[in-house]
Amino acid sequence: MINSITRKRRMSGYMMTSEEEITSLKAQIKEQAEIIDYLTKKLFGQKTEKIDGNQISLFEEENRVFTEPEQTGQENQSDQVQPAKKVKRTRQAVVSPNVPIKETVIDLPDKLCPNGHGLVTVGKKFVREELHFRPAKLYREKIYTMTYKCPSCELIDGLAHLIQSQAPKALIPHSLASVSVIAEILHKKFELSVPLYRQLQDWKRLGVDLSETTIANWVIKVSQIMVPLYEQLRQQLVQQPCLQGDETPIEVLREPGKAAKSESYMWVMRSVTHRQNVASFMLMAPAVPVASPNHFMPVLRGPFNAMVMPVIIS
Repeated sequence: MINSITRKRRMSGYMMTSEEEITSLKAQIKEQAEIIDYLTKKLFGQKTEKIDGNQISLFEEENRVFTEPEQTGQENQSDQVQPAKKVKRTRQAVVSPNVPIKETVIDLPDKLCPNGHGLVTVGKKFVREELHFRPAKLYREKIYTMTYKCPSCELIDGLAHLIQSQAPKALIPHSLASVSVIAEILHKKFELSVPLYRQLQDWKRLGVDLSETTIANWVIKVSQIMVPLYEQLRQQLVQQPCLQGDETPIEVLREPGKAAKSESYMWVMRSVTHRQNVASFMLMAPAVPVASPNHFMPVLRGPFNAMVMPVIIS
């Protein structure tokens, strides 16, 4: 195959020099090589559907079975992957089976027919299903202890023998916080990512005007109560054959012995997802960043720091 420039020069009687002829021949070789490469790919390239060429034909040589798929004109010529059809979720998939069920039966006010005869029950017909939400409510619990005395013992020695029942220990002494209130605060902050100051209006609507300092102190005190549980979780995690770890620099307000702009570090240790019990352990410590896992693990194995964030267990 001769390029157009060479063809025009030969038609005009132009005599090429040896260098020009070599350049022209190289261009022709390059062009022919590209054509051969294209045809080779078309002939022997990988196809999406074909029959093994080594399969022995059932017919004569000239009538052998096609080794390429026959084109009928009805095939989808698009190379785009067709998206999978989204399966519509049923009501059973939307509503958890753990949601309690309340049945409401609408009955007749007077079980009489238009002629005044008594009616007999035949059955009930399902009409529809609805979801109802019961808003959270606060109530105050006043706890008392009963005091008793023994008149018989008093007659014997003349002393009043008083016996008093024992009240359960408060979660936080001299505080209004109960287990349910603290659980709701922690759920909103650490699972729903609602800051403490944004929770104040919700609690005010429910009937209690709390301050951010108050509920922050509740979170701190409860985290100190949970230290033995954190220790148990940490000991179990460090015994795992494989862990995931991370550190994040953070700024802590009014941290003792440090400037306001100085950085502390949040260290996170987590078991891998395929474990039966997956847990995440978060530890905040005012220290320099760790440089490698060899430094990371001793920190988590060492003496416990009281400044610990709640553990998320799934």
